[in-house]
Amino acid sequence: MYTIQKAKTEFLQAIKQAAPPGFIPTIEDLETPPDQKMGDLAFPCFDLAKGLKRNPAEIATELAAKIGPKGFIAEVKAVGPYVNVLLDTKSFGEAVYTEMKELGDEYGTSDVGADKRLMVEFANLNSHKDVHIGHLRNLFVGQAAVNLLKATGYDVVPVAYINDLGLHVAKSVWGMKTYHEHEEVKPENRIAFLRDVYVEANKILEEQPALSAQVTEVFRHLEDGRGDEVALWKETRGWSIDYLKEVYSELDLTIDHWYFESEVIAKTKKIIEELIKKGIVKESEGAWIVDLKDQDLGVNLLIKTDGTLLYNAKDLGLAMKKEEDYHPTRSIYVVDERQSHALRQLFATLKLMGFERELQHLSYEFVTLEGGAMAARTGNVIRYEDLRDALLGEARRETESRHQDWTKKKVEKVAHAVAFAAMRFGMLKQDTGKKIVFNLKDAVSFEGFTGPYLLYTYARIRSLIKKAGRKKSKGTSTTLNHPTEHQLVLRLAKYPEIVFDTAQKLEPAVLCQYLFDLAKTFAEFYANVPVLTQEGAKLSERLGLVKAVGDVLAHGLDLLGIDLVEEM
Repeated sequence: MYTIQKAKTEFLQAIKQAAPPGFIPTIEDLETPPDQKMGDLAFPCFDLAKGLKRNPAEIATELAAKIGPKGFIAEVKAVGPYVNVLLDTKSFGEAVYTEMKELGDEYGTSDVGADKRLMVEFANLNSHKDVHIGHLRNLFVGQAAVNLLKATGYDVVPVAYINDLGLHVAKSVWGMKTYHEHEEVKPENRIAFLRDVYVEANKILEEQPALSAQVTEVFRHLEDGRGDEVALWKETRGWSIDYLKEVYSELDLTIDHWYFESEVIAKTKKIIEELIKKGIVKESEGAWIVDLKDQDLGVNLLIKTDGTLLYNAKDLGLAMKKEEDYHPTRSIYVVDERQSHALRQLFATLKLMGFERELQHLSYEFVTLEGGAMAARTGNVIRYEDLRDALLGEARRETESRHQDWTKKKVEKVAHAVAFAAMRFGMLKQDTGKKIVFNLKDAVSFEGFTGPYLLYTYARIRSLIKKAGRKKSKGTSTTLNHPTEHQLVLRLAKYPEIVFDTAQKLEPAVLCQYLFDLAKTFAEFYANVPVLTQEGAKLSERLGLVKAVGDVLAHGLDLLGIDLVEEM
């Protein structure tokens, strides 16, 4: 049990002893006062007052009068219908420091997921296309989920499922074979070539719909593994996989296993044959479906009238393959909100098959541009490389303007960290249920709610510690009496709860907000409380507080996948 939980338990025990017999408060009852001047923890008296048929403000006054300073509790007061407590900076702070020192890099983690294996499926991009900024939210949310679940003790298996044999691939192969059969493509132009061919194929098919029959024929050949299109598919598929692995490596995605749509087709066909025998899959107007109308999910279409398999069909094969390989107790699908209906159909179909594992959809809204939604089929996207290079350029210019005496190598190192922090934090700071309208200048700003601001805060902390030289920091809080010092101690204490809450909700924005609030509180402390000009215990204790803030910032940023720099 972390110190913050001990403090809450102590407060609840005091409430229980002061309240009428039989009343049992819980940790879920406790709240955080809206203004730090009101206290650190608050207990609402509404339920208790309702049971007693009395005014909640009167109850709060009576309870507060019965509770005195003890242990971590320094002060108790009634604020309207709430009983609020102020925690003792000295005893509470030293307990926090002690556990931070004892746990080291493990501070904030837990073992709630011990002996439970989870699978997180993300980074499910398409072959024969490039990566654009709309994909980045999936990549970063998925990786953050992996990191957070590992931090709470789960055995996490991160996997990617690459759509290397969908209709878009058939269109690309058809376009190359029909219009670019003997065209030489330089290695550095391969992905751009695939992108352009896909856009071109869509445009031609819109203008000449009758040609779609040729694409369907190519699709069937690829699924069956026959025909002269297969060799072209294999070659260009190799280009795509190499490219995706390069991007995923650059973004530090920890993928343990790669699944490919082309590899589950045979298994999928066998599963559907068995489901037809069982009566779960039925024919409907030449197509094959699972009827889910009784669950308000409509019809799950698995095989089209032309005999080609749809995504939901192949997802059945994938689910069984993942079970055979890893036996996860829970599978988490990181897929955008637009696919929620399809996933509900998939989960319902798996349940009809007797698949009992827990299945979860970690959904997120899509990323748009200020000019509107993106569409790969028309080429209206911002490619990942273009965004990366633009962010690097902005970060490089900003760093050079601040440090004209730095070497080029040092500037590049910091610019890289700033650019990737801007990119990652910009995608993670927004609630997953809200759309992101991405703005380049806002993301790379050194001020405000951004990744570079958090990096700058950490660099400022490291600079302060470096300037202190041999002056030792001390993990005590006897002299910490400034309000910002108290707030920093309280925020540090809450970090384990934040990590747990973020992991349970799989909502990285919770951790992002916490780190930003911690950085803002540190900035207020830095502006109002002298550190290096102090002597004795005051100096060592303030240095200890500064170091503790840096440690938590570093740990939290690492969970988000953001690399640190010592100087900015």
